[in-house]
Amino acid sequence: MTSGVNSSNVDTAVPKYLTTLLDDLDQTWGGWFGELGWGDPAPGRVLIESGTSFATECIDEDGASNRIPSDEANASFCGVDEEPNGDGQETEGSIVLPVDTFAAIWDGNVFGVPSPIVGDFTAAIVVAHEYGHNVVFRMAEAFGIPERRLPQGKNSELIADCLASNWAATAYQRDALGAKEILQVATLLPIIGDTGGAMGHGSATERARALTIGLTGPQFNRQGQPVDCLQRYWPEFFEVG
Repeated sequence: MTSGVNSSNVDTAVPKYLTTLLDDLDQTWGGWFGELGWGDPAPGRVLIESGTSFATECIDEDGASNRIPSDEANASFCGVDEEPNGDGQETEGSIVLPVDTFAAIWDGNVFGVPSPIVGDFTAAIVVAHEYGHNVVFRMAEAFGIPERRLPQGKNSELIADCLASNWAATAYQRDALGAKEILQVATLLPIIGDTGGAMGHGSATERARALTIGLTGPQFNRQGQPVDCLQRYWPEFFEVG
């Protein structure tokens, strides 16, 4: 599952790689949802091509533009954007990926912050994080979970990190990722971690813990499972009523 991205092919290789990642995530999480009879978790997909923008329903502040440009320094999941999934079916709840921003990752620019070490897994874990939000959304939808029982505070982001690492663990087992790729996270964490947890994503230490639990379980002795992430970051899921 390598991107093959280089300076001469970013226009085609980056969208192709993002699509490959989404296909793999659909297959991995679709298998788990299918085993449990929870339906199809595949989200809508938006790859904002270079020089274009996307109108999202998740931005509705007065006077604010709801258009996301292709170089927006963020990736996102929007529960109300209805776009085609990987099979072309219109699906409420979509992952939005700005292609120019992802292309910059291979040049050492991770969402506007310089990084000395980057590679395919840096992009992959960001996409998998957004897919983690989608997994929570689909589970809440399947069980009719009200907003008050969704992951609260920083846990809403840390569970997405943990679920992203669940996927990474399966990719590692399939030899789709190697130890070198997973070590990229050590460089990525200081970049994506909030200073003092100020922005609600969690500090680098908190995000490292979430990613590790997703990879190796809470005791660091086996492949992480989705239930590990639910127990640690979504205890409200197990509440009754």
